This record gives sequence, structure tokens and C-alpha cells, in this order.
Amino acid sequence: MNKRQLQALVAVNLLYVNPQTTNNARKKGRTGAKLSRYLINQYLLSGVLFLVIYGLTMVLMDFSQMPGFFTYYVALFGILGFSQGISVIYNVFFENQDVSWYLPLPFAQAEIFSAKFLVIAMTIVPFVLPMLVLLILTSFRSGVFLPWAIFSALLLFGLFLILIFCVCSGIVFGMTRTKLFKKHKKGVTSLLLVLSMVVSVGGILIMSFQQPPAGAQNFDRSTISFLLPFFYAAAQPFSKYGLLSLAGLLLLSLACIALIGKTLVPRFLEQLLSVSSIPVGNRKHKKHQSLHQLLRNYNSQLVREPTLIMQVFSSSLIMPITFLISFSFSSELDMRHISPQFSGLAFFIGVAVAALITTPMSFIAILISLDKENFAFVRSLPIAMRTYLKEKFNFALQIQIILVLSLVLLAGLVWHLPWYLLVAAFLGGSIASYLLGLRYFSRDYRLLELHWTDYNQLYNRGSGRWGTVFLMFGVMILGGILLTVYGFAEVALSFWMLDLPLFIFFALVAFFSIRHYQKSFWEKV
Repeated sequence: MNKRQLQALVAVNLLYVNPQTTNNARKKGRTGAKLSRYLINQYLLSGVLFLVIYGLTMVLMDFSQMPGFFTYYVALFGILGFSQGISVIYNVFFENQDVSWYLPLPFAQAEIFSAKFLVIAMTIVPFVLPMLVLLILTSFRSGVFLPWAIFSALLLFGLFLILIFCVCSGIVFGMTRTKLFKKHKKGVTSLLLVLSMVVSVGGILIMSFQQPPAGAQNFDRSTISFLLPFFYAAAQPFSKYGLLSLAGLLLLSLACIALIGKTLVPRFLEQLLSVSSIPVGNRKHKKHQSLHQLLRNYNSQLVREPTLIMQVFSSSLIMPITFLISFSFSSELDMRHISPQFSGLAFFIGVAVAALITTPMSFIAILISLDKENFAFVRSLPIAMRTYLKEKFNFALQIQIILVLSLVLLAGLVWHLPWYLLVAAFLGGSIASYLLGLRYFSRDYRLLELHWTDYNQLYNRGSGRWGTVFLMFGVMILGGILLTVYGFAEVALSFWMLDLPLFIFFALVAFFSIRHYQKSFWEKV
């Protein structure tokens, strides 16, 4: 294997691991070797940060006496590795579609795939590196000789990485073989990436609320049984359980490698080439469609990009979902017997949810700019611009309302909310989505950008990404304070003294907002 060629292939594949990071580095003037070093340093920095964040916590805990927390931390790092592995494996093997480019070049197939595997390992390791510290600490505090503790930890860490890689590879390569993927490549890819992020966020939050209470010395959680072999192999390496656990992990890893070798490798190259040949922009021509149907199908194509869906999800949805999950795990609430008196509070909670979801980084705030050069083409058609933009607005507004409804229903399931509180929250969220949608849709038209090359250019308009972040935190903090005060006030005051004046004020704000955008935007487009 040619070392220089392998290094060149690794440098090329590094560019595709995280396209957003690569584009940002290029904007800063980094190219060639400087760009590769910058990307590698980013992964090294991530590894150091994870070591510091988790290492300080783990040093204070004696995992040799707490197998439950040991298995929870193993699960945590497994979730992190799974989430990162899914996206990296897909990006490196399928998204860049570079395998066909290498075939005419003097690269051995082993070099091509070795470079991809090295890049995948280089990307996943920083996120699971604290597990190596966990294994070393557990072995050492169990009385194992330090050199052997380090050796066994490295061995177990390697087996852990193999198992993560095999699981992620099986999911990604299995998915890309299905007929559903070949028919709906963008949709299935988006679903896979969003699912991996949901699993990651949900798992991390669950782990974060399993910490021992303050002052507890020997508190432990119940164990995750299928992860106990790692504990026995680390804490009791020379016992019967430790030896059997190590042997079992070795056999499982070898079995996974053999399974992948027999099912994936023989058709590896053929599958990569077949996926790269799937026409992404393949659209079926539908006859006898109305203008509404044509524009709806066109707008749905604009928002189906996996990268766009991931960025909107992570920027607009991750915070309210995180808050909901974390609050549900930190307090066991059962609200099924709450009085209708609190419907006003539920209404304004829905308003707050809509304010968290409808931001400058949501679909409704960038949908016009997603047209790019098509916008000028539409202007030349005999279609009223107001009609065209209203179709866009209604399409994006439906997405925002569906997201609000989904979060309200999720909260209802978690907290057992009665139907009247769900209806009130959904009503408040829908009205607020409409009002905020008017603001951000008209803002997109005012700051129209049709020559963008990266979604970040759309997000950074106006106050920029940091402005959006501060806006969301402001909504959470200020909204949380106001809703808490409002909740206490509802107990003390009657509907006529509290709710009615607030609803009248909200109705006036809504009326004048709609009137303002009708005159300043809709009548002028």
C-alpha cells in the first residue's frame, strides 16, 4: 500500500466528513495542506474537550463499585458514537459519490477504502475517547496493575469502536440497498440523519438525569445488562466473569466483522456505484395539475434537502425538544387532573413554543431565497407575484403549525395533559406561528439572497446566527419567567381579572400586526 497515496486519499475524504466545517474553513482562506491540518485539529480539539468535560466528572466517581453508572456511561458514549457514525459513514461513502472518480486513477481498491475507514475512525474517536479513561479508571481502582489496566482498556476500547462501526455500517449500507431509498433518496437520508440526532439528544438527556444525588457516596443505578461484559472485563479481568466477558466481546466483534465481510464487502463497490448513479433530481411529470398543486410540489422539493432539514432541525427544534425531554425527566408530572382554569397558561405556552420554533433559521424564513435563479424566472411568468408568494407562505406556515402540533402532542403524552389544555396550547401556537411567520417571511423578501452557495449565508442575514441564538435564549428565559408568574397569578386571580385582559391585549397585537404586514408587504409585492 502506497503511503503517499493513502495520505492523499485521507486528505480528500476529510473534506466530505462535515461539508459545513470545510466550507467555513475555505472562506477563511485555508486550502490544501492547511485545510487538512485545520480539519484534523478540529477533531483533536473535540477529543480534548470531551476528555475534559467527562474526565473531570469520571475521576470523582469510583466506577469499580458502581456497575450501573459504568454501563450508563458506556451507553452514553455508544449513543454519541452511533450518532456521529451514521452521518459520517453516509457522507464519506455515499454523499460525495467519489468512488467512480478513483476507478480510472492508479489507486488500489484497498487504499480507497482504507482511507475512508481511517477518516471515519478519526471522526468518531473524539466523541467516544472519554470511554478509554472510563475503562482505565475502572480497572485501576479495581486493583488491576496499571500497565495491564491500560492494555486491557485499549483492547476493550478497540472492540467498542468495532461494534459501533459494524452497527452503523449495517444500518447505512442496509438502508441504501432498499427500494425505498432508491425511490426516495432525499427523504430516507433526511429521516436517517434526523433519527440519529433524536436518538443522540434523547439518550444524552436521559443519561444526564441519572447522576447520583448530592451527598450520596455509594449510590448506583440499575445496570444495563447487555453492557455488563465491558464492566467485568475491565474491573475483574482475571475472574471467570471477566475472562468470559472478554471472550464474548472478541467473538461478537469477529462475528460482526465476518458478517459484514460476507454481506457487504462482496458487493461494496457495486453498491457505491449504484447509489451514486441514482438521479437525485428525478421528478415525475404529473399532468392536469392546478397552479396550487404545481407550486406545492415545487416548494416541497425545495425543503427536501437532507442538509437543510438537519440544519433547520438542529437550530429551530433541538432547543424546545431538549427542554421538553429534560424537564420531563427532571420532574415526574401528571397533569391529567388540572383544571380548565389553566387554559390561558396553556395558550401562552403554545405561543412560547411557536416563538422557539419560528426563527430566522426556520423554513418560513428562507423559503423565498431557496428559489435562487428560479425566482427571476417566476417573475417573467404570467403569475401574480402575490399569488406565488401566498402559496409559498401557506406551504411554510403549514409546516410550522405541524411542528407546533407535534411538540404539543409530545408534551401531552409525556405530562398526561387533558384535551382542553392541548387544544388551548395548539391554538396559541398556531396563531403565534402565523404572526411570526408573517414577520420572517416578509424579512426574507426584504433581505432576499438569490446567489447563495451555502445555507449559512441565509441564516447569517440581518442579526446573524448569533443574533438568532440570543433571541432563542431570550425567549426561553424571559418566556419562562413570565409564564411562571402567569401560572401563580392564575391561582390567585379570576378569569375576568387576568385572562380576559391578556387575551384582549394579544388580540389587539395580532390585529395590528396582520394589518401592518397587509399594508407594508402583501399590498406592495
